[in-house]
Amino acid sequence: MMSYNGPMLIKEPELRWPIVLIAALITMAIALLVATMHFVASTPPLVNRSSPPQVEWMLQPGHSEFDQFRQQISIEQVMGNEKLHPFNNLVVELTGVVRNETGQTISGLELRGAIVDTENSIVRERTVAVIPLQQTAVENNESISVRILLEGIDRDSDRARAVLEVTGITFE
Repeated sequence: MMSYNGPMLIKEPELRWPIVLIAALITMAIALLVATMHFVASTPPLVNRSSPPQVEWMLQPGHSEFDQFRQQISIEQVMGNEKLHPFNNLVVELTGVVRNETGQTISGLELRGAIVDTENSIVRERTVAVIPLQQTAVENNESISVRILLEGIDRDSDRARAVLEVTGITFE
């Protein structure tokens, strides 16, 4: 039988402090990485995606026939679906149905999608060539569904309505 000699002291291993130091360095590196990712995600892109290069042969505002043809292209069922971005910004997906009533086949169609506030000031906008990017052409009396994604919208901004409008047309 063993006799009781009191509490036994266990010595600390020599490797404990280097492990704590390595764990602290890894934690700091992860925090720095997360902060950098947040900064990159919250800054606007350097390339202005809202102004695509203008095509010289496209009918655009200011051209004599543009307003006549723009009135013959109807845009209906315009909706803006909001989705919250992980870094507290909104992404708005603008959708609509575009109908060609010009009597001609449209081979190029440029649309501007925008979110405006209650004073009709632009909150965010983007111009996209939906034809030929989303579809090759739209025949007369044919409709297509269009989609424009607006990113980096402030969550607290005043968003009154969504706008889709024709900014360029090309015919076959």
